[in-house]
Amino acid sequence: MRYLLDTDMLIYFLKGNPSVVKAFGQIPEEDLKISILSHSELLYGAFYSEKKNTNLKKISKLFEYFEILPYDQEASYIFAEQKAKLRQEGSMLMDFDLMIGSIALRNKLVLVTNNQKHFKRVDGLKLENWYKKDSE
Repeated sequence: MRYLLDTDMLIYFLKGNPSVVKAFGQIPEEDLKISILSHSELLYGAFYSEKKNTNLKKISKLFEYFEILPYDQEASYIFAEQKAKLRQEGSMLMDFDLMIGSIALRNKLVLVTNNQKHFKRVDGLKLENWYKKDSE
């Protein structure tokens, strides 16, 4: 199975959450992907943090290990279709989240996230959650 890691899972990994670290270690590196949107969110977090240089170094090392998937025309089509459906249902989702979900759908990946409540509204999106709070 191949996975797209949501931004929250990457943060849990960087913070050393045991369940997330263990899961990362059990899956071949080539089966773990990051979206360009999570890349942007992590960079923003580092630039906004008090430990900017330290955090930039941490995430730069992380980026070396994972393929970063683009938001392309196929993902854009999925995004637009899903957003229209969600709007008609009165169940909107933040654009970045929907774009991440669209990248997962476009690449036929399981999205790994702790934000199950948000992402379960996206048709056809397969989800897993590797985070366990009590393992911190």
